[in-house]
Amino acid sequence: MPKSDIKEFIDFFHDASKKTRGVSAIIVRGRDGRLAQRALKVFSRTQLEMMAVWFLAKKTKLKPAIGTMLSKVLMEELERKLQHHSFWKELDEIYEKYYPRQMWLDELKKEE
Repeated sequence: MPKSDIKEFIDFFHDASKKTRGVSAIIVRGRDGRLAQRALKVFSRTQLEMMAVWFLAKKTKLKPAIGTMLSKVLMEELERKLQHHSFWKELDEIYEKYYPRQMWLDELKKEE
């Protein structure tokens, strides 16, 4: 898996924390990269980004940290929730609230 996926997810998590909670994420160099690398073996970067927005929006009592999001307990909860169609709808709604598709499409056009 490309290193850029790991870096891009970490950058996304940092931006998403500012966007959803108004605070900077707690990033631990090295450890968060390893955690992201392991998670990216199971989920696509897009899925992981959607889950990050859900985590930051719904689990406001927990620290805005990749290590917290990817903790064993939280990953088990996510795996259970991912089996329910309604959770995917909730993920989409939360993601759309903070990252509207039109904004996303504009970003893609800039990259071309």
